[in-house]
Amino acid sequence: MDRSSEIVWNPFTKGYFENPYTHLKECREKKPIHKGAHNEWIFFRYEDVSKIIRSNEFEASELSAYFQQKEPYIFKNTNVCPYLSKGTQKWPMYLNNDDHKNLRSIMGRSFKEFNLDLIINDSINILHDRYKDSKTIDIVDYCAYFIFLVTEKLFGIKDYESFEKVKKYSNMLARSQDIFIPKQVYKEINSWFLWGQDIFHDSEYKKNIMLFADQLNIDYTEEDMYSIMSISVMAAFETSKDNLTMALFEILKKPTLIKYILGSDTKSLNLLIEELFRFSSPLQYTVRVNKEPFEHKNTIIPAGSKLYLCLASANRDPDIFNDPDKIIPNRNPNEHLAFGGGNHFCLGAQISRREMRFCLKPMINFLKDYKIDSTQQIKWARQIFMRTVESLNITK
Repeated sequence: MDRSSEIVWNPFTKGYFENPYTHLKECREKKPIHKGAHNEWIFFRYEDVSKIIRSNEFEASELSAYFQQKEPYIFKNTNVCPYLSKGTQKWPMYLNNDDHKNLRSIMGRSFKEFNLDLIINDSINILHDRYKDSKTIDIVDYCAYFIFLVTEKLFGIKDYESFEKVKKYSNMLARSQDIFIPKQVYKEINSWFLWGQDIFHDSEYKKNIMLFADQLNIDYTEEDMYSIMSISVMAAFETSKDNLTMALFEILKKPTLIKYILGSDTKSLNLLIEELFRFSSPLQYTVRVNKEPFEHKNTIIPAGSKLYLCLASANRDPDIFNDPDKIIPNRNPNEHLAFGGGNHFCLGAQISRREMRFCLKPMINFLKDYKIDSTQQIKWARQIFMRTVESLNITK
């Protein structure tokens, strides 16, 4: 009997959240494209994922439209104000055509108005002043606080809003993109959307968005503007925090990587950073929709199907990457898909890369004498689309 026919992608496989790569490898090797339990099509090989993600023949799945359909069910017989569809209506990774193109241009121009290098350097100094006498550090909080300092300056977050609240806000917004979410969690995400409407005060970034939109004769409503602000914070905070946390985790386990970083020049550091993005792939999946029916290896996929593209599996494909389950600091070339590709290539990739390039060496110099606390189990969030560590202690 051919056991490959029995394989079905299941993110609730035992041990998946701690290590998804065993299950993803089995899917990639034995059934690299198949239909899931909810009629979604899942792709695992680099060749397939890369081709679809870079093609203009596929569109982004519209999250706001999905929530519009779900809200009557989620909020049935409640007095809760539904804000899921409104809060996500201007998230660029779920927009298509001119809406997507124009918003990417506006957001990109707005980011360029900041001296990001100065913001990052100032944030590192504040971060290390906070932790200078700490014998035990939770790496997740350490990374999150650094990203909080950066986002606070970028987006004009109110001074009285706590780090813990903004961290929770970002995570709950990120979870809105996940799958198999129960109603009560959607209601909690909704409450955080409502809470976040008041956290931006005299934001230069918001002013820049409005200015550049006006130049393109685009009139964003207040709800549109809040949606843009919310995705800007979530994208800058959540993915950067997860990237950095998993990078530090891997580096602190390996003295050779610590030595490599402290002795690296710009080129060698950049090579390692790209390898860390590939290896960690915090955004594990992205979704596309096919506008027309298409045939893939003798399988006809109907128009309007949801295509789950497993970036995490593609980035560990041995047909593309030699020793894919190892961090090779000077891997080159390294055409990873950690930031997606095509028209929807991650808008925050530039910020994430600059943060890593400016912060990684001073952070490792600060943390080089700390060891991962082997007495405590690493806590991984039960999230599917975005892989997140909840807690990870290091001690001196």
